[in-house]
Amino acid sequence: MAESVRVEAPAKINIHLRVYGRRVDGYHGILSIFQAVSLSDLIVIRSLKEPDLLEIEGELGCPAERSTVYRAARAYRELTGSRTGLAISVEKRIPIGAGLGGGSSDAAATLAGLERLLARGLGRGELSRAAAGIGSDVPFFLEGGAAIVSGRGEEISPIPARTDYRLVIVYPGVSVSTAEAYGILDRERPDDSAEPDPSPGELAERYRGSLEGWDFANSFEPVISSAHREIAAARDELMDLGASFAAMSGSGSAVYGVFGDEERAGEARDAMGAGGRKAFLASPLARFPALV
Repeated sequence: MAESVRVEAPAKINIHLRVYGRRVDGYHGILSIFQAVSLSDLIVIRSLKEPDLLEIEGELGCPAERSTVYRAARAYRELTGSRTGLAISVEKRIPIGAGLGGGSSDAAATLAGLERLLARGLGRGELSRAAAGIGSDVPFFLEGGAAIVSGRGEEISPIPARTDYRLVIVYPGVSVSTAEAYGILDRERPDDSAEPDPSPGELAERYRGSLEGWDFANSFEPVISSAHREIAAARDELMDLGASFAAMSGSGSAVYGVFGDEERAGEARDAMGAGGRKAFLASPLARFPALV
C-alpha cells in the first residue's frame, strides 16, 4: 500500500445551465453542459499508523467535519470498512462560493485518492454511488472532460471535450452560496416557460459550433447578477476585452470568458486582475490529471 497520494481536483464551468422548478423530491431539475478546466485544488492524502484517525486541514470555508472532503472520507470508510488512519490536506486554489464546483471536485478527488492509496478494489460504479450520496454533481468529477448533465445533476452523458480555446475565469469578490442562489431564483425567476428547451443532442451540436456563435444561457445569471452588480460588470468587461462568449458559472459568482486566441486571453487575464480581483487563465480539460 502506498503511503501518500496527490490528487488534482479540477474546477468546472457551466457552459449552459437551465434550471427547472423544484421537483417532488425537493431538488431542482437541470440541463447543463459541464466542462472541466485546469484551475484546480490540490488534495494530498497520507496514511497514518494510528487506526481510525482522520485529520483534515486546509482553508475549506467551513469546519472540517462539515466539509465534502470529510464526508467523502467517511463514505469511503463506510463502504470499505477501512480503519486506516488518514491525514488529508487541501490546498484551495478554486474560490469558494464561486459556482466552479470546488467542493464537489474535492470530494471526488478524495474518493479517487483513497481508492488509489488503499486499493480496496472498488469499481467505478461503487465510487459513483458514493459520490452521488455526497452531492448531485460529485460523480461528474470522477469522469471529467465535458458532459451533458441532467436530472438533479446525477445523469451524466459524456461528450467529446473541445480544447481549442482558452478561458479567463474571474472571481468578482463576492461569494454566493448555492442555497442563496436557488432561493433568489425561486422568488424572482423570470417567466421563460415559452422558451423551447434544446435537446441534449442540440446542446452538444451547439457546443461543437463556432465560438462566436455560442448563445448559451444560465438561468441563475439574470437574478444573481441583479443582486450582485459586480458579476454583470465582470462579464461585460470580458466581452469588451475580446471574449467570444462570457457568462456566469453555476450559481455564481465566478464569470468566465472564452477566447480563441491564447495571447488575447493572457492580456485579458492581466487586465481583469489589475484591480485586485482574482483572475485565472485556464484551459478546458479533455481528461483529468493522473494521480501521483
